[in-house]
Amino acid sequence: MSDSPTPDVAVRRARLGDEEAIGRIQIDSWVGAVGERLGRNRHEAFDRETIVNGWETSITKPPTPDHVVFVATCDGTVVGFTAVAPPNQIIAFEVDPERRRRGHGSRLLAAAVDHLKSHGGTEMKLWTLSNDKVRAGFLKSAGFGESGMVRELDGLGIAIEERLWHASLEA
Repeated sequence: MSDSPTPDVAVRRARLGDEEAIGRIQIDSWVGAVGERLGRNRHEAFDRETIVNGWETSITKPPTPDHVVFVATCDGTVVGFTAVAPPNQIIAFEVDPERRRRGHGSRLLAAAVDHLKSHGGTEMKLWTLSNDKVRAGFLKSAGFGESGMVRELDGLGIAIEERLWHASLEA
């Protein structure tokens, strides 16, 4: 028997005030995936204020009432997030690099699946950074497959390649 209590983990809809943690997690995840291509000042390559403001808008004024941002929490701290656009898009999906492999991603994915299915989705799609091997492994284990589609994002002074992953929502 362990002396330490079990952490309190949950997934909930994001609310105003979560945008700071969401922005930090997004930047940390991208820095981890893009890495040395950004140079020594990796974190400074991102416009933190713009990212945080974008998440605030996504939370408080989504493009449609069905667009939702969910956060994973551990002991009250935001440790991951996903943004979902029915009927089939996962727009963003990130877990704090220091908090991975603890079930947070699985809980977030379950919330995304439930939301998409409740809005008529039969498939889900997600663009991810091509060189994010950790995410690729997670997606494969969750039943996703690569679609074969690739796109390049312009920004940060470098081309960033993304791949489209997809999975069925039907039994």
